[in-house]
Amino acid sequence: MSKNLVTAGIIVPAKWPLARVWLEVSALLGIAPRQIEHLEMWQHQIWVKIIGSGAIFVSYRCLPLWIEQGLEAISQCRDRDRLNQLGEIFSREVQRYGSQYNCTAVEQWRSAWGEKAKQLKIDEERLKPLRERQQACLQWQEGWRQVLRYCGSVESLEGLAPEIKVQTQQFEDLPESKTVMELWHQRWKEITHASA
Repeated sequence: MSKNLVTAGIIVPAKWPLARVWLEVSALLGIAPRQIEHLEMWQHQIWVKIIGSGAIFVSYRCLPLWIEQGLEAISQCRDRDRLNQLGEIFSREVQRYGSQYNCTAVEQWRSAWGEKAKQLKIDEERLKPLRERQQACLQWQEGWRQVLRYCGSVESLEGLAPEIKVQTQQFEDLPESKTVMELWHQRWKEITHASA
């Protein structure tokens, strides 16, 4: 089953403030809020009992809160994969329920999505050198992890310490760089404990 904004948990009408829903429904219906006798928020729509009249159903999709939560979901995206998934859900949503949306609302989502996509691309490009450096540091760590694992004596460990300290300087701006010396100390404890 393909997800829509509700089933994906992007928009959660059950968490909306009832007072605001009441005001938005009355504005949508063109009546005063006091003319609504009762209002119930069901899973997929709102049941509205109007004083002196019958009850009607109102779609959540017709309310400004719906559009706002969609915009909020877009603004909260932190990576392009998640934004693309969200874009697919929005696209399916508009295709399936298009008659319940006005063009302005759909354009707000499209515009916000486009701006967020640009921002995330700029952020990725800006952070790319740092990520590459972090990746190089992780590979360096893994290399030393392998070397230290096969190191069997305190003397051989002590011979490696100066080289580790020199190489650590290459990555000293990254917190991960200290891990190799920690691995060295851990291996030293293992060897001294085993030989005691």
